[in-house]
Amino acid sequence: MTSASTRDPSNIDRRLVARMPESARPMLASRASEPFDSTEFIFELLWGGIRAMAFVRDGYARLAGSNGRDLTPLFPELASLPELLHAREAILDGEIVALDAQGTPAFELLRPRLHALAAGVPADAVKPKRIAGQLTFQASDILWLDGRSLVEMPLWQRKNRLHDAITPAPEFAAVDFVDDEGVAFFEAVLERRLDGIVAKRKNSAYRAGERSRDWLEVRALQAADFVVGGYTFGGARRKGEPFGQLLVGAYAGARAGEKLEFVGAVSGGLSDAEAKRLVALLEPLVVDAPPFAESPDIPRLIYWTQPSMACRVRFSEWSREGLLRFPIFSALRPDVDAASCVVG
Repeated sequence: MTSASTRDPSNIDRRLVARMPESARPMLASRASEPFDSTEFIFELLWGGIRAMAFVRDGYARLAGSNGRDLTPLFPELASLPELLHAREAILDGEIVALDAQGTPAFELLRPRLHALAAGVPADAVKPKRIAGQLTFQASDILWLDGRSLVEMPLWQRKNRLHDAITPAPEFAAVDFVDDEGVAFFEAVLERRLDGIVAKRKNSAYRAGERSRDWLEVRALQAADFVVGGYTFGGARRKGEPFGQLLVGAYAGARAGEKLEFVGAVSGGLSDAEAKRLVALLEPLVVDAPPFAESPDIPRLIYWTQPSMACRVRFSEWSREGLLRFPIFSALRPDVDAASCVVG
């Protein structure tokens, strides 16, 4: 380290001698009800994968979920990221995405690895089974590059740095985007039945851990992360298995953690074996009182749980009452803070 007596502040940029942070929370998007055109925005594909921060230093990449949990051992296929990055150290914001045989994002292919993590298996003890498709890290932003923080740079400058720093490969690429024409891009995404788009203001800084109107998410297919607040027993859906439905909710408004609203009961998307494993994970979280602001009126035996576990749910639409229509369970989200699951 340079001593104070030898340092010359007149010609040394302190950002160039700064140490790369060990952690960083992703910037979060607000919701937009419909697509739009604007010369002030770029538009990216919403991949619908696992949001992750990649910390690259001296030939090694560490992957962290949006809640900071280490995901590196779960995805050995992404160990080559540093070889494709023209930098000694960097922090990248992106998504871990599984592509099926047709090259379409398929979140369900990631389910076994996420469930192992949710079951409390240490990440470095999980033995990932081969994914029947291509696993890729799609980098959408860069926060740090070789001793310099880039978070105060406008987005368009960060995008230039990001694309210059990456050699594209099947397992690693900088996310493509389109300028200005969000409506046409959204229509193309809708036609291909992809998750949606994200609109990002071109001159926006990166606000780590904050939810901002500078980034706007427009959903084509409905999918979101919700808080597990309980589960029911009873009903004739499963022969020999008492599990009925998963009760899920979300926090109202932009301020997370204040009021958990019940949004639906999920029964589809789970095999009998998966339902049994899910109940085993939820049993240690059982509490006496409901975590929801208003308890749902469900005529079954209900076990309430601590609102500490998140899950991904796909659904057709929201009802006028603020409930999910035709919800289908997708996967547990141990990489996501339950308190970050918000609506409105």
